[in-house]
Amino acid sequence: MNAERFEIVRRLDLQLAVLRCQRSALLLGATELERSVIATIVSELGSNVLKYAAPGTLEVRRLRRDGASEIEITAYDAGPGIADVELALSDHYSSGRTLGLGLPGVRRMADELEIRANPDGGTTVRVRKRLSGSGPRPDGDGDAGGPGGRRVAVGIGAEARAAAVAAAGDRWQAAAAVRARGGSRVAGDLATVVDGGDHVLLAIVDATGHGPAAHGVAHELIGRLRERFAAADDPGDVAALLRHLHEACIGTIGAAAGIAVVDTRDARLAYLAVGNVRAAVVGARPFTGVSRDGVLGRRWPTPFVQRATLERGDLALLWTDGLPESLARTLRDRRHAPHPGEAVARLADRLVETHARRHDDAACLLMRWHG
Repeated sequence: MNAERFEIVRRLDLQLAVLRCQRSALLLGATELERSVIATIVSELGSNVLKYAAPGTLEVRRLRRDGASEIEITAYDAGPGIADVELALSDHYSSGRTLGLGLPGVRRMADELEIRANPDGGTTVRVRKRLSGSGPRPDGDGDAGGPGGRRVAVGIGAEARAAAVAAAGDRWQAAAAVRARGGSRVAGDLATVVDGGDHVLLAIVDATGHGPAAHGVAHELIGRLRERFAAADDPGDVAALLRHLHEACIGTIGAAAGIAVVDTRDARLAYLAVGNVRAAVVGARPFTGVSRDGVLGRRWPTPFVQRATLERGDLALLWTDGLPESLARTLRDRRHAPHPGEAVARLADRLVETHARRHDDAACLLMRWHG
């Protein structure tokens, strides 16, 4: 089998298509992250069909090009068409009065995007995503590079749990661990670290709900944040960064998020959060971050930026409500404190594995300050 085809007439058709796609033999050898991204693309393209042009068709194929395996997702419809493709691909544009992820989000997740639109009716959207480990990859962001040349890595949840060293500098090391709730293959809780030299971004996002829709929104917000941080005149302005996420989230299911920026020149941390996320510093000068009530995209509270000074050996952490509120207190307890020399990647993985609630997505992001 090298293709699957789905007729999209109603919401249930799309839900079944996303579920079958995640489990399809077409994705044999794909990582959990690749499966979740492909499922999100299917969900977004199918949602566009339902919003504007139902009935339509989705086709998922596995191709071999230039010695590499790719997944090609094509959406066909006979609807009113797209009058201005470039406008439809721009951020914040929506003819259906909802922003969602839409085509701009799909473009960010895909390696290739092609749209054939007839203003008089009918649209074909074709997306290709190359599978890792299957051959040369197109140029783009990766673990070794990111916007503006900064080293970037994103900790993204999968079927059970995932931990990876996100980045490391001369004076610090950071890692993220994420786990989807029981029964889910993808998580709506994501984390990222961006090494900007003088400033390091630590961020955690908890999109409302669970499953592919939440994962898609969180994935999009993480991408937006990385881009904004890379282009910012003042990368230490956490209020501007979080406000940007709020505006990007308008019209979506909403999210909670916490952002910390560490100025590596003077070991100062600035923190701002909205919604049910948490932060703390465990060390010589304990710090507990406060999150303002609100939902990104719906209700923006007055920003409350908090600051802390890091000392050698301090551990800064951000986590979502899939982990207990007492997580920092647990680390301060000698019985559960980090083992001497324990890598932050292992510690993040251990915290999620031991303390994450089964009924909710969970994410934990750690930075150890070496001074």
